Amino acid sequence: MNEKINIIWYGTASVRITAGSSQLLIDPFFPFPDSRVKIAADAYDDCSHILVSHGHFDHISSIRDIVRNDTTVYCTKAPYHTLCSKGVREKNLCLIKPGSSFYVGDMHITAYKGKHISLNMRSILKTLCSSRVRHNLKGIGGKLKRIVSCLEKKETLCYVVEVYGKRILILGSLALADGTDYPTGADLAFFPYQGSKRLCDIALRIYDRLRPKAVLLTHFDDTFPPFSSEIDTSDFEENMKKRAKVYKLRHGGRLEI
Repeated sequence: MNEKINIIWYGTASVRITAGSSQLLIDPFFPFPDSRVKIAADAYDDCSHILVSHGHFDHISSIRDIVRNDTTVYCTKAPYHTLCSKGVREKNLCLIKPGSSFYVGDMHITAYKGKHISLNMRSILKTLCSSRVRHNLKGIGGKLKRIVSCLEKKETLCYVVEVYGKRILILGSLALADGTDYPTGADLAFFPYQGSKRLCDIALRIYDRLRPKAVLLTHFDDTFPPFSSEIDTSDFEENMKKRAKVYKLRHGGRLEI
C-alpha cells in the first residue's frame, strides 16, 4: 500500500492522525489565553473521535469545549468521571481500559496499560513558588482550581494505532508500566518529553526497549504558563542521530508517514 498517514501536532500532547477519511484526535486542548501558543477555536471541529491518554488537566480540560453531538471520547474511569462533572454528556463518552480494542474508520486502536512519569513533589513545589508564578498572579487561583480538578489516578494509557499496514505507538507519558508487553518496532512513536530532570536518560531507555523506527517529540512546549515551561530536547535529538529519526514539529506542524 502507498496510502499516507498525515499527522498534525497542535502542542502539548494534542495530535491529529488522518488516514483517508478516518480521523482521530489525541488529548486535544486549548492553551491558556496568555500562552504564546495559539490554536484556532474551530481547529478540532471536523474530527469526531478523541482518545484520552490520562486525566490530567493539560490532556482533558478543553474537551468540554470541543465535544459536539456526534463526538465520541474514549477514556478510562478517572477522566470519564471528571468530564461528566464538567458537563460532558455520558452519551459522548466511551469507557475503555487496558486491552480494549476498537476501530475508528480504517484505524484499529489497541489500548495498553501505561504509566505516568514520576512527579517529584519538590519539583512541583519549586514550580509553584517560582519567580515566574509570583510575577504572574493574575487569575492564578482559577488556573490552579482547574488543574487540581483533573486527576490521573494511575490510569495512564498507551495506544497503538494500526492503519495502512503501519503502526503508531502513542505513549501517554514518558514511562512504561511494569509487566506490560508493548509492541516493538512501531513505524512512529510519540514521546511526551516532559516531567523530569532526567528526560534524556529516561527517553533513551524507553527507545532502547521499544525500538520504533522514528520518534515524534510532544509535550515539550510552554502552553500553560506560568506552570509550564519550554523543555530543551537537544540532548535527546543528538543521542538519537545514529539510532532513529526524530521529528520535532512547530505548533500546527505536519508530518506524513
